[in-house]
Amino acid sequence: MRDSRLLAFSLKWSNVLALLALIVAATVLSPHFFELRNIMNVLRGASVLCIVAVGMTLVILSRGVDLSAGSILGLSGATLALFAATDPKLAIIAALGAGVAVGLVNGVLVAWLGLQPFIATVATLIAVRGLVYIVSDGANIIVRDPPAWFEAIGSGHVGPVPVPVFIAAAVVLAFLFVLTQTRFGRHVYAVGANEEAARLYGVNVRRTKILVYCISGLLCALASIIQVSRLTVAEPNAGQLIELDAIAASLIGGTTFDGGVGGVPGTVLGVLILAVLGNLLNLKGVSPFVQMVLQGGIIVIAVVVSELRQRQR
Repeated sequence: MRDSRLLAFSLKWSNVLALLALIVAATVLSPHFFELRNIMNVLRGASVLCIVAVGMTLVILSRGVDLSAGSILGLSGATLALFAATDPKLAIIAALGAGVAVGLVNGVLVAWLGLQPFIATVATLIAVRGLVYIVSDGANIIVRDPPAWFEAIGSGHVGPVPVPVFIAAAVVLAFLFVLTQTRFGRHVYAVGANEEAARLYGVNVRRTKILVYCISGLLCALASIIQVSRLTVAEPNAGQLIELDAIAASLIGGTTFDGGVGGVPGTVLGVLILAVLGNLLNLKGVSPFVQMVLQGGIIVIAVVVSELRQRQR
């Protein structure tokens, strides 16, 4: 009896326990981990992934997936850099619009044409990345003489805390509210749990699916704005494989491909686990290729834990 309670407790709080264990390990193995500068760098680096992962979580909750997230980030960044010389404010609107537009295409392909999310978003991943190369001519697009407020989006600070951390926190709080306190949030869970039942209860399934893909595109575009404003350059390869990191963070956080299970808090924990692990490995000089192998192993463990948690329920 005691063993079963301990197992249930461990499964329920596995993400928190894993994060705490990583923090303890990082503190022991590296004296530089808890330096304020390092902590802020970890949070700044995690901010972009966190924003993308929140959008990915909404898509996975509806029993979909968005493999085009990295390409959307690249296209939005290129759009931002191209328009920034003319009007930075207009450039931000154009970048967000580009992200929503690709998200809308994904939503229409999945919800209206009935394509499998994997097939639909792989197609847009390839097509949109090709469009990025066409727009940028395969070269970096430099933002010349940007205004101070533009650079502050990606590289500014409020006290010791980077501005991107506040942006990511605002996104997390906003979509935590959306998923838990709004009708749309309930519809996302309902569609993911049982699409046919949701339709019978009057949920507009097509509209819900289209909206989650549009939101994912919007958040990818927001992430690109942070990146470009910090680096003042848009790279045609920007965002490659970030969709896999976002999926990993969602899965580690307890969101499942079965749909209807998971949420934003777990995704934030997943992002922090990946960020702390990556920082520790970097501090110890571990090869990036080894880090990829470890990340793959973590995803497998996360899926196994998720399955055990489902059985426990």
